[in-house]
Amino acid sequence: MPYCPVCDRNFKADYVCPQCGSTMLPRAGAGFVVSLAAGVWILVCGLFIFIFWSTISPFIIAILGIYSPSLAALVATYGTVIVTIGILSGLMIVVGGVLIYLPGKEYAGAALVLTFSLISLAIAGGLLIGVTLGVTGAALGFAKK
Repeated sequence: MPYCPVCDRNFKADYVCPQCGSTMLPRAGAGFVVSLAAGVWILVCGLFIFIFWSTISPFIIAILGIYSPSLAALVATYGTVIVTIGILSGLMIVVGGVLIYLPGKEYAGAALVLTFSLISLAIAGGLLIGVTLGVTGAALGFAKK
């Protein structure tokens, strides 16, 4: 829905505000929706891992121990902190998605979404679906689509 920066309102008009006649600004709706989906997905996956950490951590540590004992020791020591970083990343991606929707804040929101999507890889990025959605949403935000 186009936004008039002079009237500070949304209108269903195409290019010209029906009240003041100024040029309407389009909103980055697609970037907002995709970024919001990424943030919610990463947040839900992070909360799921956080809730069931005591159940799944031995399995994760055992698998990591086969390939990299030092990484297994790191996860065993700082696992809850890593999952908390993932949850906070999901929240910041949602905030970035909301910023993408605000006219004039698209670049800041897209940068926030892109940064925290990459940081969310600490918890596998919401099974990598969240990272893919986040990078796509950030690209749409940078393109103002």
